[in-house]
Amino acid sequence: MRRNYKNSKGERLPGVTTVISSLGWNTEPLLIWANKMGQEGKHHRDVSDAAADVGTIAHAMVEGELKGIDWKELVDMRGITQEQVGLAENAYLSWLEWSRTVNFELKASEQELVCEDLQVGGTIDIAAVKNETSIVDLKTSGPYPEQLIQLAAYGLIYASNYPNNPIKSYYILKLGKEDGSFSYNYWPAGSPLIEAGGQVFKHLREIHKLKNKIKV
Repeated sequence: MRRNYKNSKGERLPGVTTVISSLGWNTEPLLIWANKMGQEGKHHRDVSDAAADVGTIAHAMVEGELKGIDWKELVDMRGITQEQVGLAENAYLSWLEWSRTVNFELKASEQELVCEDLQVGGTIDIAAVKNETSIVDLKTSGPYPEQLIQLAAYGLIYASNYPNNPIKSYYILKLGKEDGSFSYNYWPAGSPLIEAGGQVFKHLREIHKLKNKIKV
């Protein structure tokens, strides 16, 4: 879903994922994966679209459970197969297991925020995990470096809006599509990796500004 972020002047702003993805960060794993698909006689675009659909469905199942609504209201069901739904259900079941393990409590779902300092927007899920204010990002693949950068960027945006309620911990939760397993990466606030991710994002934001000026 494309978000429409605007600053205090009403000017349109890019989102975190746009700033990161438009620069082609960490393409090597994607090239290796695409080559593997080609060796198996599969078109990488068809496979990636199906994988994206599974991830979207899994996210919708989690969001529906948290909001108390039918997840099918949150996605376009056209073209979705029962196999994809089954894989998404595996991921959803792993989410339920993890949320019970860490005493997960949603505080804000899909919260759209803008950072005036960085002139960027982001949509963030805020939760209490083990009684700490946390940012949790759900993935069905990875973790990859750009996911950590995205997480750190969300922390910067949140801090600019809520300086008196800082983020205490950061999580990337990987949900298993195939077997219902889960694994997660955890970083406390002030972690060198989170700090580095935030610095990388700030530089990427500046490059994104300059990129729009380079037109030949």
